[in-house]
Amino acid sequence: MRHWLGCPASNSKRMRCMAPDADLLILGGGCAGLSLGARLAEDALFVRRTIILEARDCYEDDRTWCFWRTKPHKFEHLVSQSWNTVALGAGGRQVRVACPATPYQMVPSRAFYAQTQETIERSSSVDLFLETTVHEAPRLSASIWHVETSGGPMTARHVVDTRPPRSPRIGDALLWQSFFGQEIECDAAVFDPSTANLMDFEAPDDNNVFFRYVLPLSPYRALVETTVFGPQPVTIRELAARQMNGVDCLRRGASYRVLRTENGQLPMGTIVDWPDPGPGYVRGGIAGGAARPSTGYAFQRIQRWAERAAAAIRAGAPPLGHPPDPVFRRAMDHLFLRVMRSHPERAPDLFIRMFGVSNPASVIRFLSDEGSLADYFRIVAVLPKRLFLGELLGSIRSTQLASPKAT
Repeated sequence: MRHWLGCPASNSKRMRCMAPDADLLILGGGCAGLSLGARLAEDALFVRRTIILEARDCYEDDRTWCFWRTKPHKFEHLVSQSWNTVALGAGGRQVRVACPATPYQMVPSRAFYAQTQETIERSSSVDLFLETTVHEAPRLSASIWHVETSGGPMTARHVVDTRPPRSPRIGDALLWQSFFGQEIECDAAVFDPSTANLMDFEAPDDNNVFFRYVLPLSPYRALVETTVFGPQPVTIRELAARQMNGVDCLRRGASYRVLRTENGQLPMGTIVDWPDPGPGYVRGGIAGGAARPSTGYAFQRIQRWAERAAAAIRAGAPPLGHPPDPVFRRAMDHLFLRVMRSHPERAPDLFIRMFGVSNPASVIRFLSDEGSLADYFRIVAVLPKRLFLGELLGSIRSTQLASPKAT
């Protein structure tokens, strides 16, 4: 069952006719688009006309964003759940990590959507238009971007496009993270709300890594997600049977009801170089590099980007895209993804080894984009070196064979 958020009149503007020109046009009002729009709207002195275009007609409670609280953040008041212990398990092995100094936190999309819409609504310079689609690729003419929308033609000096360039396709990424989750409520106390189970691995097949992600919200309620890492995106229909089996195992015979669902397909290690549309046009969100390639974590990365991009815009500069990850982090993520793609049967062991380091704070900092060189070396030290070295050498050979011979 899906529960739709209410859309009060003040938050449900519609484009009825040709919209006025904008200084900045944000295409897509998801997490990235709303984050940037809200950052600009928070500045009462900001006067550059900004418009966010979103295709949906109303915001649904369709996501939960989780991350480790490594430092204070601006969404503290929206955190609905926090865990001081996380766990991973596979084949009878389990590792539990106590993280009271950096708890694993959840921000529900319902609260995030409501707050950012309210912030934007109070601004005289930033507007959100729902139920507005873009009909074709924006085109640049005389330094102005022209966009054909369902509400009429629009022009803007700058465009931030947070929409996915196209539907997920095989070959667009090294791996895909596909998930189907249900928030369920049981009539008996079957969950331990003190521990978030990040990965409970199932037996992999020839190409895919399967695991259950369980976030207990109370002894009676939990978000249960079936997740797969694989070379191609997986549909909800394909995940449904595994999800049902997973819920049946967890509920221990108790009756339950589904409160809401969520699903997605996230690229892990994008290998497609999307063309540069032109000056004044940048990509944001997942397609722009918001998600960490090796994990899919995106929320905090989006917030950091939104802060930097908003600061540049307020200063009169063009908007900024997501910055590339540091070279060493990119190399580690790319190699890790290649190993998982080539050896999916080894993935459970790799993750359990990572979280089993002598100093678990190292892996938390690493996954939160805050790892030091010492953290990187601690993680490398616990991983099977022969496996990674073999994949690295194979990658080098493949690159050499694919390169044209020098004449």
